[in-house]
Amino acid sequence: MLILFVISFGYSQGDQKVKGVSFVGADQPIDRKDVEPIIQLNANWVTLMPYGFIGKDGMVNYNSNWQWWGEKEEGLRKTIELCEQEGLKIMVKPQIWMMNAYTGDFKLDSEEAWRKFELSYEQFILDFLSVSTELNVELFCIGTEWREFIRARPEFWKKLIQKSKKTYKGKLIYAANWDDYKEVPFWQDLDFIGVNGYFPISLNKKPSLKELIKGWEYQETDLAKFSHQKNRKIIFTEVGYRSMYGATLKPWEHNTSNNYSAENQSLAFKALFN
Repeated sequence: MLILFVISFGYSQGDQKVKGVSFVGADQPIDRKDVEPIIQLNANWVTLMPYGFIGKDGMVNYNSNWQWWGEKEEGLRKTIELCEQEGLKIMVKPQIWMMNAYTGDFKLDSEEAWRKFELSYEQFILDFLSVSTELNVELFCIGTEWREFIRARPEFWKKLIQKSKKTYKGKLIYAANWDDYKEVPFWQDLDFIGVNGYFPISLNKKPSLKELIKGWEYQETDLAKFSHQKNRKIIFTEVGYRSMYGATLKPWEHNTSNNYSAENQSLAFKALFN
């Protein structure tokens, strides 16, 4: 299944703009035909997302027997191979899943607990970074939407970036949420600014294309200013809209609804591309 567009904001590699999609880790092995829809979309990049989970022990658990094939190292390696055969460039974006919770709100109440968790998260990142280094992956994301973790432990992140650079020769990025990307203190240590672009772009549940474009133009101005200030190009590490009315009010919400509207979703993406 393909979700979440990865659109560049001013970044190009040579003459090639970054136009990508995220490829959700499959529950069982895939083959070449499963990658073909990416090519048919005219994408030239793909994001692959191995997953980890925070266990009851407070540690990051990954490569577990019960996880989907595509979420583990075995599946990641094979999917990278298949994508590279099709000429796709790759971003590896390891993610943490928290049941009924948002990673941005993750906090711990003691130094001991933080250090224990940091060791496991660092190992999670460096293990998949090692795979990315071995397979010459072009872009690696060190984390996604860790608002409170970054506020509480900025030095951990700076050290993690330093360790990553010792072995990985590709580009590094972090995926900040749309409402806190300006608070990240280590953009200068990375190659790109990553933004998960779930900006509210309309207060109307049934907006026109013109209204949605206007909403994005406001965000574009702000993003361009920030990019200039930090001297870093911005990549949309995630963007997505549900096929329902009101999807542009709170694009981050994933609850189901009977307000189905393929047209509203289509208009939202048209506005983004425009």
